[in-house]
Amino acid sequence: MTLKFKIRVSKKTKEGDYSPIYVRLYDGAICDQTVKTRCMVQPHFWDQKGQCIKYRCMCPEKERNIITSELLGIRSYLTDKYNECKQQGKSISDAWVLKTLNQYYKDGGRNAETHAKKKYVFDELFNQFLSVRNLGEGRARHYEVLRRMIHRYESYIRCASGRKRYTFDVVKVDRSVLDSVYDYIENEYEYVQKYEKILQDYPETREIKPRGENYMSGIFKEVRAFFNWAYKTKIIDSFPFEGFEMPSERYGSPIYLTLDDVQKLYTADLSDDPYLAVQRDIFVFQCNVGCRVGDLLRLKKRDVINGAVEYIPTKTIKENARTVVVPLNSVAQEIVDRYADLPGEQLLPFDTSERYNVSIKTVFEKAGVTYLVTKLDTVSRTEVKVPINEIASSHMARRTFIGNIYKLVKDPNLVSALTGHVEGSRAFTRYRTIDIDMKKDLVKILEGKQ
Repeated sequence: MTLKFKIRVSKKTKEGDYSPIYVRLYDGAICDQTVKTRCMVQPHFWDQKGQCIKYRCMCPEKERNIITSELLGIRSYLTDKYNECKQQGKSISDAWVLKTLNQYYKDGGRNAETHAKKKYVFDELFNQFLSVRNLGEGRARHYEVLRRMIHRYESYIRCASGRKRYTFDVVKVDRSVLDSVYDYIENEYEYVQKYEKILQDYPETREIKPRGENYMSGIFKEVRAFFNWAYKTKIIDSFPFEGFEMPSERYGSPIYLTLDDVQKLYTADLSDDPYLAVQRDIFVFQCNVGCRVGDLLRLKKRDVINGAVEYIPTKTIKENARTVVVPLNSVAQEIVDRYADLPGEQLLPFDTSERYNVSIKTVFEKAGVTYLVTKLDTVSRTEVKVPINEIASSHMARRTFIGNIYKLVKDPNLVSALTGHVEGSRAFTRYRTIDIDMKKDLVKILEGKQ
């Protein structure tokens, strides 16, 4: 179920006029109805993306608070009633939305403090937050990881402090709570061993390992985004991240394959394992088109147009919704042709990203691409030597495409047109440190050799 607010502006609406706010509730084929609420707002005050009155506008504070409270009340009321009906097996139709909204006003309407001002349950607010984010599949999974972490944190507090009814109350989160959450996530691998009930309450399929500052930076950017939304929508009165020192990110030079490495993988004899041979083909294809794994798995036969693959990267669609066009070279075209008779719309016989990444490591090992590379351990922040097959992944294919193209072109803008990076992406600054051939050319300049 998704619930969103919007305004409708007629051609007759003049500056200073108010327009009604509508609520739309939809859930697949079950229902989809848009109903007018009793809230009115000047159109230029409304933030459709944030589903609220704009944070920085001249809207009177009293008016802002009334509307914010009202919309929170409506959202909470409709969500609660909808879930009740689903649990009880009652039918839900388009007419149900109008009937339930009318009931909301009968139960209290604009001053329904019991709905708008109740103790905020994390899951409820988190769902509201996600509903207005327009996240791609990959980003949505990241936020679901965060949701599970917060639930395990709740269990940890109940175990460690004896507060058996503890819940993560968003309104009460301050700097000290953030510090506590940070400590838990960073050292979760130790806490789940000490308190077995945490994973009993909230099982985790993946092994929980020590986490470095890079990981903590990524996860706390998501935490901050959630609280920023809660603050702007007046759910919380103060921003808990004020003065909170965010962890810094540090990355080593990107590790990618040479063209000879790719050829070695492509020509390796994998006839004894047909499944592995297919995953190898997909990996080599990715090395030649450079898309992210999420976009790779979504490619359809119709995305190949005039000898090029065309797609809109899901990660940057909000900031930069441009179509990426990558001409297929002979190897990529050969792979596409090999699976041309594949049933359905999929371009290639894709599996899940998880199984794909596991298979890649095995392909490297069987092909003999196992030499040592230097990488940064993001937990200890020290350099370590590891076999390249142990760190092989779908993203290495993307780095291989970028790294080898960048060697020849060295123009971030041109390369980004093939990769879908947003303008000014910091990702390219890392590639400037890895081109050994370019470094040799630069050194020769000092000798007068060009």
